[in-house]
Amino acid sequence: MPKKFTIIGAGSKFSFGIAADLIREPAFADSTLALVDPSEQALDTSTRIVKRMVETAGSSLTIESSSNRRDVIADSDYVLNSIAVGEPFARERDVEIGERYGIYQPTSQTVGPAGYCRGLRVLPHAVDIARDTAERAPNATIIDLANPLAAVCRSMIREGGLPVIGLCEQWAFTKRFFARVLNADPDSLELLSVGTNHLTWALGLEHEGRDVLPELIDAFYQPGNEDLLAEVPVSDHVYRAFGVWPTGTEDHIAEFFNDFLTPETNGGADFGMSIRHTSEAQWEDRWKEREALASGDAPIDDLLGPSGENAVDIIAMLEGIHPPGFEMVNIPNNGLIDNLPDHAIVELPAHVGPLGVRGLKVGPLPDAVREILSARITQQELHIDAAISGDRNLAVRGLYFDAQIPSVDTGAKILGESLAANAEFYPKFAN
Repeated sequence: MPKKFTIIGAGSKFSFGIAADLIREPAFADSTLALVDPSEQALDTSTRIVKRMVETAGSSLTIESSSNRRDVIADSDYVLNSIAVGEPFARERDVEIGERYGIYQPTSQTVGPAGYCRGLRVLPHAVDIARDTAERAPNATIIDLANPLAAVCRSMIREGGLPVIGLCEQWAFTKRFFARVLNADPDSLELLSVGTNHLTWALGLEHEGRDVLPELIDAFYQPGNEDLLAEVPVSDHVYRAFGVWPTGTEDHIAEFFNDFLTPETNGGADFGMSIRHTSEAQWEDRWKEREALASGDAPIDDLLGPSGENAVDIIAMLEGIHPPGFEMVNIPNNGLIDNLPDHAIVELPAHVGPLGVRGLKVGPLPDAVREILSARITQQELHIDAAISGDRNLAVRGLYFDAQIPSVDTGAKILGESLAANAEFYPKFAN
């Protein structure tokens, strides 16, 4: 069943995982994989790596590449978006700006000032990708891997009109933790994790036919289990505050609240977190490693195993190649969660098969969770409007919705400093 897949942002490591999974799926033999990246260095290196993967595996996958997506996007069946604009040093500058105001960020992918500014750079490009796809590949499905994921998905659907599925595996951290506590195989658990990307909540945990979540959480707070809670101090604090257990990695969860990443907590170190930095030397080393893979100086076999991502598996389900099943996805709410807006991008389990992606009906969320998520959904809409328009007032308004921003004035100063430090990546805000 030959198909055409286009990866936009081919300099991302996701490209190699997607290529490996396509190579491993016999039904996609003779398909075409088009790689797109505006960076000539990134595109050339990734193309040579992927071609080497194809050759080593003896695959019949055809590889195309272009720095202009409009050259190759036509007739794509699936467009996979993994762009990151100005990475890693625009993010580095934003993290440093935040730290000058006592705001620390271990991931800076979704919220916090660095995550928000990342979105202002990424969202205009995401919208252009969606519009180009709608024009040149109107039957395509877009799969988004780029952050800030919920805002990116919403912007592409709102402005492009095509179906978009957002994918992220952060929630699985909590599933693995629960499995270890239960001494169970993670595959034997069904976790009902619901929310917005990087801020999801455990509403149920099925094991051997029954919901064990209440007794599992109760066990955390029994004498003798202090070591368990010490592994997840952020989740512990959030649960005690709101009565619902959050899902995902500690650093992602922490960025949605105002008390974990402050000077008083030593920038999050008191909760076991550290700030992710990338030096010039580390960046050079990454390119040396990539070049060794591209040139044949380093073995390629490690790239050919299963990626651990579910994008190709979901595509195979949609195409009827793999049996239908449930996957965690980011899709428009459309009544799945009663007390959130229909347009909101929600992360939850969905049944995936030839009939499409059908999200699980969840019903209403607990009031505390709904209130937290509603603020993020409002912020996402302001975020998109600001990014597309280049309106600084809207951008400050959206940033002020962030839990880590203490005042409008602070938000305005942080935004102004980011726009100045990373001006080349903010053409919408040039005036």
